[in-house]
Amino acid sequence: MIRDRILVIGADGELGHALLRALGDDKAIAVTEATGAPLPGFDHVRIGTDEAPPAEILGRCRAVINATGHATGGDTTPHSEKIDRPLAIALAARQAGVPRMVQVSSFSVVGAAEHIDETTEEQPVNAYGRSEAAAEHAFLGLSSESFSVECVRLPFLFSASKPGLLSPLLALAKRFKCLPTPADEPVRRSMITYADAAHQLAMASGTGSTGISFVADPRLFDYPLLATILAEEADTRIRLLSVQRAIVASIDRLLPAIGRRLFRSSVLDARANRAGDRPLGLEEELRKLVRSAYGA
Repeated sequence: MIRDRILVIGADGELGHALLRALGDDKAIAVTEATGAPLPGFDHVRIGTDEAPPAEILGRCRAVINATGHATGGDTTPHSEKIDRPLAIALAARQAGVPRMVQVSSFSVVGAAEHIDETTEEQPVNAYGRSEAAAEHAFLGLSSESFSVECVRLPFLFSASKPGLLSPLLALAKRFKCLPTPADEPVRRSMITYADAAHQLAMASGTGSTGISFVADPRLFDYPLLATILAEEADTRIRLLSVQRAIVASIDRLLPAIGRRLFRSSVLDARANRAGDRPLGLEEELRKLVRSAYGA
């Protein structure tokens, strides 16, 4: 039997849908829980909590991509969905001779680190980050000479139709015509669109490397970029409001989640970026988002 398919676990989520589009219906096999539904036109397997796809399905696959449980903010994904079910599938895949697995992980594993590379320590600051770290360790423990496992850490994901935490930021800019920024250092963040993340994960499924990698759009998000896009796409001028470091520190102490979102940089070192140094689709997707939000 020819192994030319890629099993996509969590194919009913936003990232799962993007993966199906990136792979195409001639390559992807969608896996969802009993109530989930992937994009129409794809081979589709529904499984329960402790089930694995049939052996004949696994026998057609050259790789498994686990896209379950990836969140853009808070995470309420049950442990069974994030780890137990994908782990059961991975074990069955390894036993069936599938040579490759890609585990979708998150920058949340390194917590509030502002500069990120291969040497950055795991320091998750919330339950979501801790669960992502636990999932990484579980899946890397399955790796062998015949079963390579790569955990791909992704930053904040967004699209024009699913802006996540960018939505309240745009609402803030729209209402007050300003964005707060630290006085001494600009906020810069690594991000990636769902479509670009899916493309990078599809590429990862075709390699044989084992370990942890990072992927982000080399084009960083910052407030001047957003201000430029708002001016050009929505004819809206906003001011960057300088906030003194003492005030930033107070917000960090009293409202740490808000402080991280508004005032903390999170930048992936270019040398550690699996995507290389060529900008992807971040800026164009931001423009689509602004046009959609402002009816432009």
